Amino acid sequence: YHQYGFVVGCQVQPLEVAAYLGRHQTNWQCMAGEDKCRAPIWYSLPGPCPAKGIPNGEIDPDSTNVDVDKYKTPECKQRMPGGLCKAGGEPSGAPDCTYTYEDAGEILLDELVGIEDYEHFWKTSYTECADKKAEHKLPADTVCRHNKEYDARTDRGVGTDFWNGKLDKEKCADRLGKARKLFKRKYPQFPEHLEEPPCEF
Repeated sequence: YHQYGFVVGCQVQPLEVAAYLGRHQTNWQCMAGEDKCRAPIWYSLPGPCPAKGIPNGEIDPDSTNVDVDKYKTPECKQRMPGGLCKAGGEPSGAPDCTYTYEDAGEILLDELVGIEDYEHFWKTSYTECADKKAEHKLPADTVCRHNKEYDARTDRGVGTDFWNGKLDKEKCADRLGKARKLFKRKYPQFPEHLEEPPCEF
């Protein structure tokens, strides 16, 4: 960061991990027409003190109120301010003004997947089933299962099939389509889709 500033990063993701494809070319490290040319990309927008984060012992996967900023000192923020341009100004290429963005809204994965109560889905649904079975309120041959959104060993979920087939291009395209439609339904004033910035380095 000291040499180049807070440059926006990108990383092409291998299709062996999941078969999500962009609508447009995202990558030039490929032969023309290959799926790899539309591979998914991770983007990195470096904020203040990018090397500082939540200590591993403090990470709570069930928390919805995570404040990464509290682990970053004022001295660190002054020394390493990140690349977000102040007051939404256009990127100038200065070390501390390499990108800008505006909040366009969000969609929640639970809503996309169709899970109304995640705590019940993954935690209490099994014990409720087991209790009812023990009280003879369910048939004796009922199999109570621990729900999982996705199990990498079987390439399937338990209690939901939304993430089944992560290497299936059609299923991945269907999931992306559902995410776009949900976003458009919640935020009709915005376009459903933006062109993916290519990762050329």
